[in-house]
Amino acid sequence: MMLFLRYQVEEFAWKKWGSPEALDEEYERRSAEKKKKKNKKFEQSLKELRRRTKEGVWQRRKDEEHKHAFGPLERDQEGNSRQVCHTCGFVVEVEEL
Repeated sequence: MMLFLRYQVEEFAWKKWGSPEALDEEYERRSAEKKKKKNKKFEQSLKELRRRTKEGVWQRRKDEEHKHAFGPLERDQEGNSRQVCHTCGFVVEVEEL
């Protein structure tokens, strides 16, 4: 690890950028770059969150979808056939050939 005194760092910065205006420009450029990277990371995580949420809602709907489990054919007095779902009671009239 190398430690530097403040005056050494300032001296190097003055040599590299030459003037206080150039040093301020470099500081602004770096601040803007940092802000841009942070914003990009935030947007990416927000996009990922939206994608996961959308998939979660779709999967929940798919899981909650009811599939009928019909019992055997039942015939009434008129000769009509029907099937009844065991879980929800949905009735379907069926034609036998």
